[in-house]
Amino acid sequence: MKLSRASTYAFYGLSYLAGQPPGRFVPLSEIHEHYRVPEKHLAKIFQVLVRAGVLVSARGVQGGFALTRPAEKISPLDVIEALEGPFDVGCLLIGEPCEHEVACRINGVWRRAQHAMIEVLRDASIADMVQSRRFRPPRNRSGLVALRPK
Repeated sequence: MKLSRASTYAFYGLSYLAGQPPGRFVPLSEIHEHYRVPEKHLAKIFQVLVRAGVLVSARGVQGGFALTRPAEKISPLDVIEALEGPFDVGCLLIGEPCEHEVACRINGVWRRAQHAMIEVLRDASIADMVQSRRFRPPRNRSGLVALRPK
């Protein structure tokens, strides 16, 4: 799965908002200064998230954007689906609905992987993503992430 630029920018902005005191409205310029995310693009993305109920906006001198609920209650899946639509893309091999889905044995493995990813994204939260910045995956001698065998 590859996130769109809009989703990537959204997660940058949401991680910044998650680190603010509850109820504080943050201007887009502040997020831009911190992450160098284009303000106009972020404004469009955040308006979608306002309509989806993830963010609230306020105008004026003290205006900006804030989370509608604690970061622990907002899942990455909520954000991705608000910006990109339903996560289920059908056949993962061709990226569109497949007429042979029942008969395709290969697709069955991809579907299980997709469902596992959906479950992880549904169970995680924006707070988890912010806190995971401290996590450093173990690396092997080559500097690559070391994967654990099953």
